[in-house]
Amino acid sequence: MKKRNETAAAVARTHVSTARARPLRCKLVIALAGACSAMSGAHACAQASDGALPEIVVSGQGESDLKKTSTAGGRLPLTPLEVPASVAVISGDTIRERGYPTLLDAQTRAPGISSVPFSGNGNNSLSARGFYGPNSISQLYDGLQLYNAGGVVTFPFDPWNVERVEFLNGPASVLYGTGFVGGAVNVVPKKPDVSKQSNEVQLSAGSFGTWRQAIDSTGPLNDQWAYRINASHTNSDGWMDRGRNDSLTVSAALAWQATKELSFTLSNDYGDIHPGSYEGTPIANGSVIESLRYRNFNVDDADVRFTENRTYLRMRYQATPDVVFNNDVYLIKHERRYKETYTYTYNPATRNVVRSNYRDIIGYQTQYGDHGYATINGELFGRKNQLVAGFDFNRSLYDRNDNTNASGNFPGSSTVSAFNFTPGVFAQGTNASIRYLYRVTLDQAGLFLQDRYQLSDRWAVSGGVRGDNYQTRRDDMQNGSSASGNVNAMSWNAGVVFNPVRDTALYAQYAVASDPATSLASISASQMQYAVSKGKQVELGVKQSLWDGKLDWTLAAYRIIKSNLLTPNINNSSLSDTVGQQSSRGLEASIVFKPVRDWRIEANASILQAQFDDFVASVSGKPTSLRGYRPQFVPKRTANLFLAWNFQPQWEARTGAHYVSDRYSDNTDQSRLPAYTVLDAGLAWRATERLRVDFRIDNLTDRIYAASTYAGTATQWILGAPRSYTLTMNYAF
Repeated sequence: MKKRNETAAAVARTHVSTARARPLRCKLVIALAGACSAMSGAHACAQASDGALPEIVVSGQGESDLKKTSTAGGRLPLTPLEVPASVAVISGDTIRERGYPTLLDAQTRAPGISSVPFSGNGNNSLSARGFYGPNSISQLYDGLQLYNAGGVVTFPFDPWNVERVEFLNGPASVLYGTGFVGGAVNVVPKKPDVSKQSNEVQLSAGSFGTWRQAIDSTGPLNDQWAYRINASHTNSDGWMDRGRNDSLTVSAALAWQATKELSFTLSNDYGDIHPGSYEGTPIANGSVIESLRYRNFNVDDADVRFTENRTYLRMRYQATPDVVFNNDVYLIKHERRYKETYTYTYNPATRNVVRSNYRDIIGYQTQYGDHGYATINGELFGRKNQLVAGFDFNRSLYDRNDNTNASGNFPGSSTVSAFNFTPGVFAQGTNASIRYLYRVTLDQAGLFLQDRYQLSDRWAVSGGVRGDNYQTRRDDMQNGSSASGNVNAMSWNAGVVFNPVRDTALYAQYAVASDPATSLASISASQMQYAVSKGKQVELGVKQSLWDGKLDWTLAAYRIIKSNLLTPNINNSSLSDTVGQQSSRGLEASIVFKPVRDWRIEANASILQAQFDDFVASVSGKPTSLRGYRPQFVPKRTANLFLAWNFQPQWEARTGAHYVSDRYSDNTDQSRLPAYTVLDAGLAWRATERLRVDFRIDNLTDRIYAASTYAGTATQWILGAPRSYTLTMNYAF
């Protein structure tokens, strides 16, 4: 206990020293970027003296996205036309050029993906195909997953170091293990460039005192060594009262080509984010009180912070032209800090707000492991066959410190005036002290196979199988007790792709996957009795590229059934209820159309019906069947539209629309979040080949909308940001 207290004190000292270091860090980045800006000015003047600017097209036609290889569908490098599943890829360049400030903003532009942001899940949770949360739609970084503890996922969050984001809608447990019934999102970072030297800086200024600085540098050091290092820093006063937030990411990688066949890459990624203390706006009669839109009801000394550091050593060995071995050894350290009150209830009679759930949490997580696989390309009966065989071994240690009472709730409350608001401080609401509660140790071991066989010129079949074992141990630091659990999970899939004509694919797939009943990395002793939740999916679809890549379109239909799962208790979200069965069925469609050289049109949409098939819950003290009810945070429809027009050689105008239908924040379908459509627009000027200037407007119509609620709380909405303006300069050298 003394050691833990010393550790907490050290963390506090680190927090202070980091805060003091930020102004110096910002000045260094700004100075570097300013120097580059001066160089760009000189370069532009030189061009002006020589003649007109060269013609530079901001958005070219390019190759069809359906014919670009990626690992979205597995560890085999396949194109979307070759994968019997719904896959999508958004490049990092596209994310940055469109000005999405966070990865979450970019991810929700993919087909069928919506977000459920609140600080309790790291502001980073997703909903897809009728299922919500990191235990059903897991997120990975370069193919590796940090097992979420308490449903919190915080990294990565910044798009600066992103090469691409890969989406696999539907079960992905064969690839990554349990926790992927709804889908998988894999963020692939930039790698060292072994062929040429390149550097880039970015400076950005926006509404609400928002500033951003970023730098990226990569290139070869000699014939065997190459490097990449990048950093980005964003700080803002926030759009709400006392909304100051701050984030920093630093990544570095060193690649060594030891021999022609053998290479190593050592990389480290660090993220530190202070997301601010806004936890929502109280509502009255199911709507926002507009005069309270910008009010932050948290205490004045609230502190929310997430840090994460990931270190990887990667090896690639080309044993023969057709056999490649890959191995990753890694260490991840994650820390979270909450000290705040996060539940707000408005009383119309008194015009006061009751604040409750005064929480004080420090969580430490360490995960390390080894992930390896072999890719074997060959022939079987004279036809092409691609095989992947691999393993995963991981250990996670999670230490939890908090101020919960004997019932597992956060004590404390206060009453404040809604309209003559004084925030107060944390100590005025509770005197409950933080304690070292427990440690959860999670050991995972898994084996997997994936194979694709070309039956004929038009037919291909693929399949995979994976088995995982999860052993958990929870040590209670208050009473000295321990509990252990052992869970096995088996997943498999089989699919077929038929190409009736060139660049057209019809496919079908059947998949069996699993989700953990709860977050295994922070599982309670009572939850260890539950096995994994089984999920089954049938999917049919078509993908087609026409007119030399000018038109790409996809359509998928699916049905998923998931059994024996846990969901938050209706009366107490810290408890769980057992659901016998939950199901969803729906359609997802996407289109990319480039009618002429200077136009690009993208659109996608999803329609789904999700419901509980077998769920009896206690509602108002009575057992009530919720059969047919829609699960929380699941929209029936989502849609996205994007238009870009190069109206002059160096100019691009763009606009976009993001639509999410109504959702419910509870499983009884009583607390409804209205549908919303958010519009944005932008204008980009390629001043020179090296200098790009971009102006972006988010939430063009200043729409007031509920992006989420806090963990299903019915008394407050977490509002989306109001209209904002951002000016960004990128300079490459």
